[in-house]
Amino acid sequence: MIKDMSGLLESIESDIREEMDVAVLGLSGGVDSLVCACLASLALGKENVYVVHMPYGDIDLTEGKFNSNSLKIAKKLEVKSYYRPVGKIVDALNETISHDSFELTDSPMTELNLGNSRSRARMCVLYGIAHNLGTMLQKSIRVLGTGNLSEDFIGYDTKGGDALADIFLIGELLKSEVYQLAEHFVEIGMIEKDMIDYNPSAGLWDGQTDEDELGYSYAAMEPSVLKLRNPETGLSYQGYEIPVAGINRAPLSEIDKFVLNRHLANRHKHKAPPSLNIREFCDAN
Repeated sequence: MIKDMSGLLESIESDIREEMDVAVLGLSGGVDSLVCACLASLALGKENVYVVHMPYGDIDLTEGKFNSNSLKIAKKLEVKSYYRPVGKIVDALNETISHDSFELTDSPMTELNLGNSRSRARMCVLYGIAHNLGTMLQKSIRVLGTGNLSEDFIGYDTKGGDALADIFLIGELLKSEVYQLAEHFVEIGMIEKDMIDYNPSAGLWDGQTDEDELGYSYAAMEPSVLKLRNPETGLSYQGYEIPVAGINRAPLSEIDKFVLNRHLANRHKHKAPPSLNIREFCDAN
């Protein structure tokens, strides 16, 4: 739980201003991108925040559909708002991957692999827009990541997609704390209560929700996340060398094991790619 809201906001806003002049982010209508858009607006001013709506198909303004909420959020915040559907990019990418000249033609792409293409396409669009803005405005432009601690710790993101960004504003906040921030923004009049989506989805395929895919809610996993990343009771976020048997020196619950196994299996998503240590075989010059 956030215990010092004003201190937290002051710290985040200061860090944002130090890192960039202009922010670019994908606005899906979910609570994470909503909160990041609010934070960037507070720090940089609405004229320096560019949000991009990137549905897979044609935009659907029907209540509850993908991006119907993001458009309302952008209008309320009065930020720069752009509609860039990614359907053609994603379809071309998936067709290339599954082309009949490959040996794996008989193994169709999984739903997850198909969905990951949407996430990667969106990040390509964001970085392309950021590059153009940087050239045009001659200012420091950064792509904001919208991942939170609850998702990142278990690796619930796409490598090369939403796991990629220049800076993650809420990467140290649990999902419940993200909702706490969103509700604060309602209290101060930045957004409306009905703009907060309480049913998280990565938007990887129609009808997909995080809880259905994971089997646990973020609220249920939070105690495990806090325990396992605590250096006194589990492993710190960077302390991967601690053996599993030593964690907490007590039996792990089933949900602890689920969170831990996800964390260990997906930690590569958040580490810089290593270079092989082969310099000794080359000339000093």
